Amino acid sequence: MVEQRNLSSLAFRLERFTFDLFKLQGFEVALPESDRAWGHDLMVDTGRALAVVEVKLYSSSTPASRNIIVALDYLERSRIANGAAFGILVTNSRLAPSQRSRLESFPALRVYDIDILAGLAQGHPSLAAELEEISRSALVFRGEDLPIAEPVDPAKTLAELMEGDLPELAEPEELPVAPPPEPPKRGADLCADIHGVGKSVAKPFEEACEAAVRWLFEDELIAFDDQHESHTGHNIFDLVARIASKEDFWQALISDFRARYIVFEFKNYSKPIRQREIYTTEKYLYPIAMRGAAIIVSRHGADAGADAAMRGALRESGKLILSLSVKELCSMLHARDAGSDHLATLVSKLDDMLMGLER
Repeated sequence: MVEQRNLSSLAFRLERFTFDLFKLQGFEVALPESDRAWGHDLMVDTGRALAVVEVKLYSSSTPASRNIIVALDYLERSRIANGAAFGILVTNSRLAPSQRSRLESFPALRVYDIDILAGLAQGHPSLAAELEEISRSALVFRGEDLPIAEPVDPAKTLAELMEGDLPELAEPEELPVAPPPEPPKRGADLCADIHGVGKSVAKPFEEACEAAVRWLFEDELIAFDDQHESHTGHNIFDLVARIASKEDFWQALISDFRARYIVFEFKNYSKPIRQREIYTTEKYLYPIAMRGAAIIVSRHGADAGADAAMRGALRESGKLILSLSVKELCSMLHARDAGSDHLATLVSKLDDMLMGLER
């Protein structure tokens, strides 16, 4: 199993960067109290108002819109629960105008994306360098540098936290004594459905995994087709879909691995999958037809022989096969529930494979 060491450490560094950035503005910054830690990373006191801050590291220059929406929903509940005037979502990515329009529903929330963070770091060379390194390292499959944005005036950005009208707040006696209820977590339910399937039962496992994959990637993949047959009828894919996303990971599959289409296979084996399953899946891939990548979901992931076979398929024929255990798939489902980067596991796996691939 590939641990997300790099992305996890980068997420911590982005939190530390945010902590230092607000401290340099003269604000009091602290971690949330344990009994009030309801969905935010930092609490900022500007001397005039309180703000809760949530930090999200994404592996794409433009994050999935649904992740931003979920993150804003969580942040607003945290703001209300803590009686804060503002909520600030900090991210290393750049929000599209359509994503920023979501803020109209949350007048007390602000998003500090990469452009605003860079503006606030002006005049602090060490912080500016740290932000640039975090951004470049996190955007693993970004094909080019981010376009240069309009300069951001740090004084104007911070003015609303220190001047002007504050958002209307509830009276102290009206504040909730417990966190607002969380919305239903579809990812957690889908994970439970997979775990509820008995071992070595094929069809129910395929159906549970297919439902999870369809929900997980519903905004990034289209034209899902289960039990799809090739023209000759010799090959039947558990699930195939077409990539329809501008996120960096998916664009890398298209441009670097000739994978406009992606194949999913589901294996409910009592032991890790072996080389045989990799060789079978490899036959389904045909880069000339833009079907150059596959993801195999299995209960226990891949053994050492299967890992070697996946590297061999990439080295010898340019066919990309990634393995996900049920535990890893559930981690991705939980990440989407929280508005975090659900692609981080796949990004880490592909990065690890490419970094260690031998001739």
